[in-house]
Amino acid sequence: MPYAATISDVARTAGVSVGTVSRVINGYTNITPENLEKVQSAIAALGYRKGHGTGPLVRRRSGSLIRTGNIGVLYTEMGPGWANHPLIAAYAQGIEEACLARGYHALSEILLDPLTLPRCLRERKVDGLLVKATRKYPDVLRSLPPDFPVVGLSFTDPTSGVAKVAADNRGAGLIVTEYLWKKGHRQIAFFSTDALHPMFIARFQGYEEFMIIQDAFDPGRALIGGRPVVKNSPETTPPDVEKELDALLSCPPSERPTAIVTANDWIAKGLYAALARRGLRVPEDISVVGFDNSEPLCDLMSPPLTSYAIPFTTAARAATLALIDRIEKPGQHHEPGIQLVNGTLVERQSVRDLPPDPALPPPLHL
Repeated sequence: MPYAATISDVARTAGVSVGTVSRVINGYTNITPENLEKVQSAIAALGYRKGHGTGPLVRRRSGSLIRTGNIGVLYTEMGPGWANHPLIAAYAQGIEEACLARGYHALSEILLDPLTLPRCLRERKVDGLLVKATRKYPDVLRSLPPDFPVVGLSFTDPTSGVAKVAADNRGAGLIVTEYLWKKGHRQIAFFSTDALHPMFIARFQGYEEFMIIQDAFDPGRALIGGRPVVKNSPETTPPDVEKELDALLSCPPSERPTAIVTANDWIAKGLYAALARRGLRVPEDISVVGFDNSEPLCDLMSPPLTSYAIPFTTAARAATLALIDRIEKPGQHHEPGIQLVNGTLVERQSVRDLPPDPALPPPLHL
């Protein structure tokens, strides 16, 4: 049987990356005229024909790998309604930045059937897989060969057995609470509408740890709802926190919280409405801080919401680069650990300063 030229042969002959060759043969237009001409000339000279291999990565007799120049991006626990959500756009930006820097192309897919391998794997179109999840690693992926490159994004499931990159949500919770403490707040509450959401749990743990260290934690101010929110489409109505707020305000006025940390900006939107119905003002009566820094939501709230910017784009870029490293270094051992990425607090007008109490010591730092 005559030798069949591979995509790697074309890339080597043309003097370009495998990713560039892949984009040419798949009809993409984001290629310079010079590289397009080089690849087309190499394809003609070698007689290269596009075909399918026998697995996600196909080994030639020499032992080298035929690569597609593509990575798969699998979004789990969501339906098509999420496709145009700003959160997905933030992830996509980081993925694209990394792919452009390293000469790869991303093929995105939503896992609609949790019992079926994603199409990009079944059709052997990708060299590795980036898995965006929130709660757990999909069971269907546990059957992949152990040497197939997989990196997780935004989840911390320790049973997954794959490397992961995620925002440091626990650290974010601690930073937000310390920020309020430095503003003079001592009676700080925490609101969450989903007791099982891993990101919300981690943010609460940061809040709880800081308040415990300051000897100021009150379980009665930690209102964690038990309504898991796993939906095919983003919510269009802010959550109803009427009951939680009533419980929080049932104590004597002197014991009421002066600030509330909400598990995300969307919950803060619902809290704003509930406070307004009771004639309470932000921040004059109660200060509020959220997470995610969802724009323009935070800017459009009145007053604009102070929020911790979770680094979705940065995490996605780091995860993609980690995946490409695993693809390009198949013989190298990679630990299935987790890389945490820090964000930043964006101050707006939803928090007021309280007069310092000279009888109280300064905050204890971790």
